[in-house]
Amino acid sequence: MIVKVVLTEDDFLTHLLYSASKNRRSKANRRRSWLVVSGCFFIIGFLFKDQNTFYSYYFAAAGVISLIFYPFYQRYAYKKHYRKFVLDKLSYRIGKECVIDFQQDVIDTKDVTGESKINVSEVSEINEIGTHYFIRLNTGDALVIPKSAVTTGSFVDDLLAIFQNPEIEVTKELDWRWK
Repeated sequence: MIVKVVLTEDDFLTHLLYSASKNRRSKANRRRSWLVVSGCFFIIGFLFKDQNTFYSYYFAAAGVISLIFYPFYQRYAYKKHYRKFVLDKLSYRIGKECVIDFQQDVIDTKDVTGESKINVSEVSEINEIGTHYFIRLNTGDALVIPKSAVTTGSFVDDLLAIFQNPEIEVTKELDWRWK
């Protein structure tokens, strides 16, 4: 099965955001920074409790506001960071055609960087979200395939039939969005 793909900035961005949302370390860092920022406001407010009640209430209110709104800011900041990363490191691949040939033993890819062969045994999982398929490899890399580039509705089933590897994990999260 041959798939021709022209990836956009948003395709790469979606892949990076999806990967970050599934990475335990990234989730832990996001949660930790949220709690540290909010906790610092509360601690500073507590320290001003006896000297100046205005500052105490001010920092307590800032702590409550950061507890509520910091996750929204953090989503925006992560998205902005990953967008800059895509434009800086992957801009040479944006808008260029990539041909992916899925065979029983190997996956052949041809794009602007050259040609590569990936052994099917290196495929660890196939993730499906509402707009994309991500074929993740054991090395941590992934093939990004927008659903608009695929003509068949049973793309994952077709891949599993070609690969004939029962160890490939399939994840469907059709309602996933960056949070």
